[in-house]
Amino acid sequence: MPDTVFEFAELKAYVGFGPDDEGELAALQGIAEQRLPELLDEFHETIRRHPDARAAILDPDSEAHPHRGGLAEWVGSLLSGPYDDTYARRHRGIEKAHAHHRLPQRYMLTAMNVVRRWFHDLCCELHHGDVPRIRACTRAIDRVLDIELALMLGIYRDEMLASMRRQERLATIGELAAGIQHELKNPLAAVGAAAFALRERRAVQADPRSRALLDHLVENVERASELVTDLLSFARLKEPLRAPVTVDELVESAAARIALPPRCRLTLDLDPALPAVMADKAQVRQILINLLQNAVEASTEGGDVRVTSRLVDGVLHVVVSDDGEGISPQDVERAFEPLWSTKPSGVGLGLSLSRHLAQANGATISLSPRPSGGTDATLVLKP
Repeated sequence: MPDTVFEFAELKAYVGFGPDDEGELAALQGIAEQRLPELLDEFHETIRRHPDARAAILDPDSEAHPHRGGLAEWVGSLLSGPYDDTYARRHRGIEKAHAHHRLPQRYMLTAMNVVRRWFHDLCCELHHGDVPRIRACTRAIDRVLDIELALMLGIYRDEMLASMRRQERLATIGELAAGIQHELKNPLAAVGAAAFALRERRAVQADPRSRALLDHLVENVERASELVTDLLSFARLKEPLRAPVTVDELVESAAARIALPPRCRLTLDLDPALPAVMADKAQVRQILINLLQNAVEASTEGGDVRVTSRLVDGVLHVVVSDDGEGISPQDVERAFEPLWSTKPSGVGLGLSLSRHLAQANGATISLSPRPSGGTDATLVLKP
């Protein structure tokens, strides 16, 4: 990662960060460790006041802040260093985690201000009115936090450029889809109708091999038609028509459209007291259909698929869980790329389309491996 190392050295030189600053930061370690719970509480409370930040960071299953340990470790490394190549790589990884959780950039800036104010207060308390020392201490804090802020903004810039490239790919797919629809829709319909007619003939009914071949043909025609339909969804993503709808209604209507294989169990654990959400019913239902279908396909034979809903700090979470092998951490984000799939017969459009539909409805969608095996797909909706 030579670019990161060079960028870090350049940032240190630009803000004037040097050995004197390192000494000032080291002197803060003792009081910072004592007062750290105050910062963690204030940071947590700041996040809770903002729904977008809360949805991105807070664990829906716990009132605790899951990143308290990470924040404490980050604060400790800010003060202890050493401010070398390893520090640069480690902190760049922390900034990537912010972007990975899709924490809106404005909340990252707000969080940094919370940390900066807390450190300034520590400087004043530590040096008891010694103005020159207070100035030196706050200057060191400002310099190291400015370096962190620059690294964070660089990560957000990289994420924005990657998003623009993905949008360009989707636009290309959309143009391709329109041509495919025009060229293939009618021929596929004709092939399907002919196969259906042939399958009804007596000679075919009496010949198991011929019937099996025609059944296989019909299945593949249907799969090709579904691909065309999914591609068209990218080309013709409509503006959502939002109206009040309950989570129960969305989940139950989606579940009714899923064909469960033998011995696969679907359990709905829904909170009937949840408030309605403002969303396009058809679009959000399609998201849930895609998540349910993926969960059913991922579940082991005779496995369980569970849908739970709950309200956390004013935000609705709908979680679709399976007990399959689970998604690997390195595949979590790739799963949302168009035309990427781990399934041998998969096309790789369902999750990508789902994310775009979610964003159009002011929602978010994420995947995470379950500790006990399987995957949780979480749809976060605002009432």
